[in-house]
Formats: sequence, C-alpha cells, structure tokens
Amino acid sequence: MSSDLIENVIAGDIDQLYKMNPVIQESTPTTVFTYPVAVIRGFGSSTSAVDGMKMSSYTYGTSTEEIERLEIMNGLSGFMYGAGNVGGITNYVLKRPTYKRLTNLTLGNYGGEQYYAHIDLGDKIDEKGKFAYRLNAAYQDGETSKDDQNVEKKLISGALDWNITDNFQLQLEAAHKFYRIDRPDNRFYTQGISGWPKAFDNKKTYSQDYTYNQTKTDRVGLNSTWDINDIFTLRTAYMYKKDNREFIINYPIYTPNGWTMYDPSKTSPYDTISHSVYTYLDSKFDTGTISHKLTFGISGETYKEEKYVNTWIEDSSYITPNGLTLDEFMNLPSPNFSSDYGSKYKANETTNTNIIIGDDITFNDNWSALVGFNYTTVKNKVFNTSGTRTSKYDESELTPTLSLIYKPFEDLTTYASYIEGLERGGTVPDDANLYNNPGEILDPYVSKQYEVGAKYAISENLLLNSSLFRIEKANSYDETTSNGKITRNQDGLQIHQGLELTATGKITDNLTIMAGGTLMDLEVDKVTNPNLKGKKPTGVATKMAKLYAEYNLPFLSGLTLTGGAYYTGGKYQDSLNKNKIDGYTIYDAGLRYKTKLDKFPTTFIVNATNITGEDYWATTNQLGIPRNIAFSMKMEF
Repeated sequence: MSSDLIENVIAGDIDQLYKMNPVIQESTPTTVFTYPVAVIRGFGSSTSAVDGMKMSSYTYGTSTEEIERLEIMNGLSGFMYGAGNVGGITNYVLKRPTYKRLTNLTLGNYGGEQYYAHIDLGDKIDEKGKFAYRLNAAYQDGETSKDDQNVEKKLISGALDWNITDNFQLQLEAAHKFYRIDRPDNRFYTQGISGWPKAFDNKKTYSQDYTYNQTKTDRVGLNSTWDINDIFTLRTAYMYKKDNREFIINYPIYTPNGWTMYDPSKTSPYDTISHSVYTYLDSKFDTGTISHKLTFGISGETYKEEKYVNTWIEDSSYITPNGLTLDEFMNLPSPNFSSDYGSKYKANETTNTNIIIGDDITFNDNWSALVGFNYTTVKNKVFNTSGTRTSKYDESELTPTLSLIYKPFEDLTTYASYIEGLERGGTVPDDANLYNNPGEILDPYVSKQYEVGAKYAISENLLLNSSLFRIEKANSYDETTSNGKITRNQDGLQIHQGLELTATGKITDNLTIMAGGTLMDLEVDKVTNPNLKGKKPTGVATKMAKLYAEYNLPFLSGLTLTGGAYYTGGKYQDSLNKNKIDGYTIYDAGLRYKTKLDKFPTTFIVNATNITGEDYWATTNQLGIPRNIAFSMKMEF
C-alpha cells in the first residue's frame, strides 16, 4: 500500500488502511489500545516489523505521516522473522530522505473535531548529495466521531542519509510520538444471557469520562548498505524503541438486569523496550547454467517490560454497582486511585535469535526455487516483584522454507511451497481482574503451512493473485470459570484451509481497483477436550470480500471518485460455538480533486466511511467504527 494511497484515504490512524487491504480480514480499532491488531488468514498478528525489523511491541508509536508504504506479507513468516505471526506480518516502511526539494503542508480533519496539521520536508543537504534529509511533523487534537471521545497526537520523525562512497551508505532515523485517547473504546463481556448481543450503538465508547489510554514512544534506528563488489552486498541494521504506557480502561458487562463492569483499576506507567538487529550478506553467482541469489545472516530481537510493583491500582473502598442503565453506567464517578506505584522491576524478557540461509535459485526461464532454513531460538523469562524468576522457556528449532516456482510463460507464475515456523507461546494478559492465570506463558510450538498459487499479469498495470493454503497452529482458547474470570488454555490444533484471491491495478486508464477475498474452512482438531473437537476457532470469519476503487472523471480533469465495499462474514465468539456474531458490510465514498492554487499543486480530499452508519462487531468483543467524514487540503511548495 503506497504513500499515495496512505495520503489519499486520510488515514489518521492505520484502521482505514487495514480495512481496505484485501488480505486483512479484520482489525482491532486503534481507539481501543492505541495500536491495531490485524487478522490475516484467520490469525491475529502478535508482532509487526518496522523497516524489516520485527518489533514485538506492536505498532506503538508508528504513525501514517511517517510511513512511505505499508506491506502485508500474508502467510507464515518464520523464515525471515523467526518466532512470529503464523497468518502473516505487517511491515511499516518509513519515509526516506529525498534528493530534490520536498515541501508539503497538509491541513485537515480526521472526523468529528479532530483537526490536524502535517508538514513533510526533504532535500539534499550539500550540492553533491552526500547528505540528504527527511522531516515529518504532525499534530492533531479534538473529539472524534464517537461521543465525547478525544484524541491528541504529537509526532516528529526524521531521517538522514550519508553517502560515504558510491558503494557505502549510512542511514539514521529517529522519532518521538505522544498519543492519548480520552474515553477509549471498550471490550465487552456478558453475564447471565444466552448468545451474544447484537452490536450496540458504535457511536458511543461505553467508557466513563475518567478513562484514558496514553502512550509515549521514542525510536531510533541506524542501518548501512555496503556494495562490496559485483558479487557481495552487506546489509546491517539496528533499531531501539521504548514505549511508556498508562491507562484506565473499564470493561463493561452486559447482563439481563442492566450494565455493570469488572472492578475498575488503573495501570501504573510501565515501559516496553525493544532492541532489533540484523546483518545479512547477499551474494549473486552462477554454478554452471544455474544462477543463485544467496543470503546468509543473523537477526534478533529482545523485548522486555519494566513495571512498578503496584501495576494494577484499585480503590479498595469502591463498590462496583450493577443493574445500571447505560446513562448511569457512562456517568459513574471515578474511583480514588492511589499514586503510590512502589518500586520498578523487570516483569518479563523475551529474546528471539535467527540464523538464516536462503537461496533464490534460477534453473532456466521456466523453473526456479526458493530454499531456506532458519535456526530459531526463543527464550522467555518472567519475574515477580522481588526480581525472582517465576517461569521460563528456552526452545530452538531448525525450520525449512521450500518453494518451487514454474513460469509457463512470461505473464504467469505458479508456485508450491511448504513453510515451518517456531512460534513462542502466547502470554496471558497480566490482568488479575479478568484472568485466573494472568501473565502465564503458554508453551512454544511449530506451525506449518502448505500453499499452492498463481500470479497472472493481465497487463502491465493489472495483477491477479490466487492461493490455496493450509495452516496448522497450536490451538488456544478462553474458558470462563465459576468465579466469572477467564482461564486461557492451549490444547490441540487450529487448522485453517482457504482460498485467497486478489486483483490490484488499473482496469482502464481511468479505473483503478484493489480487490480480494478469502474463503476458509476452519477446524479445531487433536484436542483432548471432546467438546471442542471439530469446532471452529473463535473470532474467525470463514468469508471475507473487499473492493476499493478509484475513477478519474474523463470530462473533468483532476477529479477522482473513490469508494469501497467491505464484507466480513459471521464468526463465533466462544470456543463451544454457541454464540454466533453476525457478519457485516460497510461502505465508503469520497472524492479527490487535484488543481493549482497560484503556482502550487494542491489536492483536496473528502472521505466518508461507513456511510450507512452500520453498527457491527469489529472483533468478538469490540465494536466497529461509526460513520465518519474526513477532509484535507495538501499543498506542495
């Protein structure tokens, strides 16, 4: 997804891009946790990558204003990224310096009263272009299209190129971001009712006025590229990211007698710290008539959380009421939260290292292969407040990646592949209000993917993709116990088999589309609990279809109509498949007009999303995004 597309949809956060992408089935709205979670091939992504470096701290702090493009790599990603996402991974490619003058100013509104300003600057610093820079700064503040919800964002992001020689380049980037949501969106729970309720009014947050979610992020990265000679290239990179988070989020409970909630609590400020690094040696050579592109290298990441002893702060005198009307629930007074956080300690630490070797082999014009191996090691430690290690695991696995590629003619590529990937076991959220086993680390496992597919270029500007896949992953599920809390278990296999189709590019000179869909057969197998065998995994739709289109009006130069339709089928909310959540279709519409004001190129954009005002469940316990109208004006000086 290109920078033009990112700008054209006025994506104040990543939600709209995820909604449009034809291989992402659904995502958690950013207004819940301040970061999105994409579902690809039925699996939620637990990590993402920034400039090709995996970050287990999600996408905290990454903003659309600093992104050149968004890459969605669907399918098991164990070869390049080791323990990671079985369904796929998202990669955020940051904007790089320009070597000619760039001065863009954008003013607009993300919906409601969220007015914003964004400036994008770039140029070479010296005459010869040894140095070049890029600077992005943005600010937004105001109420969203949801009742009484406010978002404030401050971003400054910069990048510098140093071309030491014609063959050796150093790149530096750094960013700081502040992001705060007052009255964030909520996760919902039920008690005493059969089935799952229809979607509530998604213009409301179902949060009290004292709730908030805040993240401060600092990031710095350094990478180099050295073209040693005609055969070898050495690539190295390092990235550091620190997120400081705090929030008060109340989880509402819907009952036959009215509304209540889990005991309210505040999390004391805590840090998530990631270090990511890689070194790859690329080489190109021939052995007889066979060509090779061989990559050998090592990559790694460490991720840790530093918390205060008093992580979850409660008001012991606060009595949680029940049987409330919605207005009574929304206007509950704030508990008296203590500011005594105690001392700080390291709560957990995870390390993932990967030694990889991969060869892109070309036998002739018709046949080629990708062969790779990754030796992955995952280490995880959990500590209590006194610093004593309470649990750990240390697992290593050699996992293969094998693909055979056949091109019967120039415009058609077919392939068959088999991939394995070591996955670290999930960590149960450290929330004793919700979970019986908070903070527990589940066992690691090896996931497997089988896939066949074809890519056909109808023309230079239109590409069709198709794939049949089968993914096998360890099954985890939540079980509500008699005390009303949840136990997260891991047992059996989660099997996703599906057909994926996409079409991207120009149908005509004036009509551009990005379309696709997925059909899946889902099953839980090899599980010891007989009640779960043959059930469908929770939160996964078997059907999904999307269409985004742009049409340039031939009779009015510069004016483009845009629109989209996005369908997601029904899914089960519980592991026993008793609660079915309805599917939904939402529609967008907009227009873009390119002209000149004086001598300066100027683009006006208006986008309306969810134009029918559909109330829907975006996930199994989170509401979707309401009707919203955004607009902007971009001037290029």
